[in-house]
Amino acid sequence: MKPNPFSIHSFFQIFFLRFFHFLFLLCLVSNFLFCKKEKESNDDLVVLLGLNLYLRSCAGQNANPSNGMVGALQRYQIPPSLTSASINSDNNPHHVYPPQQGVTKKNLLSVFYPGTGSSPCEIGAILQQGATRGYHVIGLSYPNSEAVNSVCNQGAARSDVSCFENMRNEVVTGLQVSPYISVDTNNSIEGRLLSLLQYLKTTYPTEGWDTFLTGNTINWANVYVGGHSQGSGHAAYQGKIRAVGRVSIYSGVSDYSLQTASIPSWFSNAQAAPAGSYYGLIHENDTVANFSGNMNQVTDVWLNQLGMTGALTNTSVGSPYGNSKRLVTTACNGMGSAALHSCPMVNGFQSIWNYISYP
Repeated sequence: MKPNPFSIHSFFQIFFLRFFHFLFLLCLVSNFLFCKKEKESNDDLVVLLGLNLYLRSCAGQNANPSNGMVGALQRYQIPPSLTSASINSDNNPHHVYPPQQGVTKKNLLSVFYPGTGSSPCEIGAILQQGATRGYHVIGLSYPNSEAVNSVCNQGAARSDVSCFENMRNEVVTGLQVSPYISVDTNNSIEGRLLSLLQYLKTTYPTEGWDTFLTGNTINWANVYVGGHSQGSGHAAYQGKIRAVGRVSIYSGVSDYSLQTASIPSWFSNAQAAPAGSYYGLIHENDTVANFSGNMNQVTDVWLNQLGMTGALTNTSVGSPYGNSKRLVTTACNGMGSAALHSCPMVNGFQSIWNYISYP
């Protein structure tokens, strides 16, 4: 068994997410008894939104998953362990949406990966948008408590030039290639996706989930992958090794070695996904994703290593955004760094999500 080293960064990140969530719910119940000034309560709300926390309790949904309608959409909340007895950790439910009734089906599967310490519940808006466009949609729950930049920039990993690639490889495929995490095939992103699709095919046989399977193999050409923050890095890496139909990147990819002051070499690996299939959106002042301190770090990688062509284009110009694959937003200017990082995931970006993820 490989060691799974304790990450102080990840512990405190999750602790503060839950702590702020508790304070927010306390303020609601007490009619903002402890949030007396309007400005203070608004500032708190901005921070909470930036941390991907909603007015509803995702902690409650994760602890008590249920199936039901969300407006005109059917939603299934499926614990990963329900799909395979071999899945034994990170059991926040997958969020699954078949295409909206009455909408022409795309016969394409969109799989979205939330960021570090986050769950599919917290990215519900972008998942639901895909279903309204005729996509089969999955928000995948996977091992994401360890932030890649945090792990690969501390301890012995700092001098390991393969840390970033091997860590992503193990999380995505389950190959035992990284000494810094422990994710087997069944618990990997691809193992969990396969088990979930097999479960959906059997449990909901009329919904078309079998379209995305051939035996025990995923039909990658019919799959679009995307993610936010750390999840965007997994999607980008997956496009390097699988011939997925599309890759959508939100607020990433931020991999950067402080030891060598350089980006990792995996960015330049050959790409299995079709040329021109990567699209991205980031806030222009996102200091979380631009880990190096260079505010062009992420968007330069998009252009030079990921083949995302087109001038940096502000979303304010409207569709079709100059046909660029590199979009930036200023929509959340004036908010804190966490809010800017999460800005592309909040309601109001539906038309932009259509362009990047759901054409």
